[in-house]
Amino acid sequence: MKIKKRIPKKKEAANETEDLQVILQNIQSKSTGAFDKYRVPLIVIIVLIGILIIGAGSYRLLSSHWNKAASVLEYKAYNYFLEGNYSKALSSFQEIADNYSGSKSAPVALYYIGNSFSGLGQYDDAVRTYNEFINKYSDHQTILPLVYLNLGSVYMNKKDYNSAVSAFKNVLSLKDSLVSDRAVYEMAKAYEASGDSVNAIERYEYLTKTYPASSWSQEAKSRLSKVKGDSTILPVGQVQDGGKQVKGGK
Repeated sequence: MKIKKRIPKKKEAANETEDLQVILQNIQSKSTGAFDKYRVPLIVIIVLIGILIIGAGSYRLLSSHWNKAASVLEYKAYNYFLEGNYSKALSSFQEIADNYSGSKSAPVALYYIGNSFSGLGQYDDAVRTYNEFINKYSDHQTILPLVYLNLGSVYMNKKDYNSAVSAFKNVLSLKDSLVSDRAVYEMAKAYEASGDSVNAIERYEYLTKTYPASSWSQEAKSRLSKVKGDSTILPVGQVQDGGKQVKGGK
């Protein structure tokens, strides 16, 4: 016996179509209502995202332009410095610091501004600039040790030996500094210049033992012999005062 397929009546099919249309209309109505409710916030968000995307792209282009322009000026300024033309080097590096403060050349420029002041004998300006670098770029691991070294050298020129020693000690406090051997050598020289032969000898000996392969260690050996020679026992009737021989009393 054959099973006859049930053929839906046209009326039932029409009802199902109408129900589907009603559902779709409800969904569309709810969606339209939700969009109308949040239309303004959505538009604002979309506009803000567009502004951020355009701004980020513009900033990258501007940063690239700054870095290129500052790099060209840095090259010229550095050549002035190597030639010993510290006045032109100073003005060129200052231009980078003033006009391209957000560029990669800005820390280098500030460092060489201090060096240029030092080369011109303007030691107070050099100290001020080096301290500005320390405050502004304390995380710059490459240049910071050199700044402390040069700051100490400026203090040496000013005969402020205590400040010089402090600056050289700061080099040693930095992690993985590549100029620690020179810092020890300069510190020993500062002690020696101040007449503190005991600490000078201690630092020179520390340098030769800790950094035997360093070129500064070889310099230290030469100066060590001199300091020890100056620190030998003096004849009766004389005492040593700050590394200098003076006549003693009873």
